[in-house]
This record gives sequence, C-alpha cells and structure tokens, in this order.
Amino acid sequence: MHSFTQLCTTLNTCVNGLTVALLLSGCSSLRNEVDPSQLGLASPKLVISGYLSPQDTTLAIKVIRSNTVVGDSLSQLQTGNDITDATVTLSDGNKSVQLQYTSTRPTDSTRQSYYSASAQLLPILAGRTYKLSVVTANGQRASSTCTIPAPVKLKSITFDSLTQNQGRSLVRRYFIKALWTDPARQDNFYQLVGYFRYRSKLDQIGNFPLTYDDDNRGLLTDEGLDGTVLVSGRSFLTSTTFKTNESTSFYGQYQTASVTVNLMSVEQTYYRFQEAVIRQRRVRNNPFAEPVLIPSNIEGGLGCFAGYNNATTTFTLK
Repeated sequence: MHSFTQLCTTLNTCVNGLTVALLLSGCSSLRNEVDPSQLGLASPKLVISGYLSPQDTTLAIKVIRSNTVVGDSLSQLQTGNDITDATVTLSDGNKSVQLQYTSTRPTDSTRQSYYSASAQLLPILAGRTYKLSVVTANGQRASSTCTIPAPVKLKSITFDSLTQNQGRSLVRRYFIKALWTDPARQDNFYQLVGYFRYRSKLDQIGNFPLTYDDDNRGLLTDEGLDGTVLVSGRSFLTSTTFKTNESTSFYGQYQTASVTVNLMSVEQTYYRFQEAVIRQRRVRNNPFAEPVLIPSNIEGGLGCFAGYNNATTTFTLK
C-alpha cells in the first residue's frame, strides 16, 4: 500500500484532461463565446487507476468519473466525482477478490478514496496476469489486465558532488546515482523513486523524496541499451554554500544520513502512461504547444492499470 498513493498522484492531477472536449486559451481578443449546448460534449467516462506489486500489502484501485471541460482553466473543474457504489473485482484466473470502497483523511487533510482489499486475499506474483473488472450501479463497465514484471536489483549507488560558482561564493551540491544491469533480450522499463533521510547536527529530522534530473525524472527504458549497465540521472540531496578559502563537508552536517532507492520494474503500459503525463505537464500552460494524448489501457474507460516489481536498496551515507 505504501506505493499506491505515490503512484496514483500523477493520474489524479491529469485525469480530467483525458476527456477535454474544448479548452479555450491564448489571446482573449481572438476568442469567441460558444454556447456549450452546441458543442456535442462527450458523456463522462470511468477513469481508473491501479498498480499491483508483490511488495504491497493492500490491493487498491481508484475509480472516478471524468469531467468535460468548457472554459479557460482547469481550475473550473468540479470535484466530487468519486464512484462509491461500483463492484470492483480482481482476479488471477483461478481466484478472485472483490474490493470494498474506502475513504480516509490522512494527517495532511487530503481525502483519499479508493477500493481496497488485503493483498493476502489475492497474492501478487511475478509473471502472473491479473484482470480488473469494474461495474457501476448504473451499468457502466470497464476492464483491464496487467502482468507483473520480474524484479531487477540495483548493482550499486554512488555518492558524489559538484561545485558551482554563485557570485562571490561557491555552492557544492551533493547527489547520488543508481546503477543496475539490464536483463538482456527483452524490453524493460523502470521507475526510480526513493527517500533521503537524515538527522542533522542540530537534531533536526528530515525525510524527503528523491527526484532525478534526467528528462523523465527517473522514468527509464532500456531501448538501445539492452543488456548493459544502466545509470540513473543525478538525485540531488543537499547543497552547501562556502567561500573559496573555506572547507566544507557533507558529513559534518549530519549525525546520520541515508538514501533508500526503489528500482521499480514496470510494465510498458505504466511507462507509456507516465511518460505522456510528464510531457503533458511540460506543455499544458503553452497555448501554442501540440496536445499530448494520454494513452489508456482501460477497456470501456480511461486510465492506467499496470503491474510493477520493486527492488529496494538502502545506502548509508553516515
């Protein structure tokens, strides 16, 4: 369950853009008002997100209805599109389990609503295919399948720094990279996530997610690199500003420090969906950019249902 919320965040931020019928943007002087009744707007669709992993303790599927957008801003979208009365079923071909609707409000006050069940009721195993079925009370139906990839372990994590001029001072930025050997003769797709945890000399505790400086922020494919050692982008942890004649040390800042890197082997479906979301975020405020189509593997709806397998490595820095 620990990774479901993290993985679904990207879907929740772009999901309404999947059924945009018209988005009027650009110069207001070029805009003509149109009666919405003349647009022939598409009816709302089921939007589903779910990711299965052998490491998760909870099976969780998000089910909502899409909004059709007519206006100048995505901020005009209505909320409250959760579907609470659907029948959501997961099956491995031999055994099936029905997920129950759950709504919680964590400490950050953001409500999280999804259908869930204990993973003990339907173990998630590498190489196995799982089918998702969603049927709403008014008869809408959607379905999808996913297959769980095999895990790939990290080979090593390297720790390094670079120094940059910043006016009269220098800035030293500390970062890590992850390395792993790609399995040969097969297409592989990866997502890197993780955390930097520390206790400072002032007894302050920090726990921050890792971000990567490659084009797709830790989302990678082995295309053109099959069977080789793959290297992630840099994930910057912290920085220190100092004068030319001063010395600085990463280790002098902390009592303890470590990074936990999760190398997720993901399905192509997951890769294509997340890669499109990243491209959409880059251009969505540009009225002259070409639209980005978000792929979907949901039959009868929109969204992404995919499998992944997580290999975790913790690297102690101090």
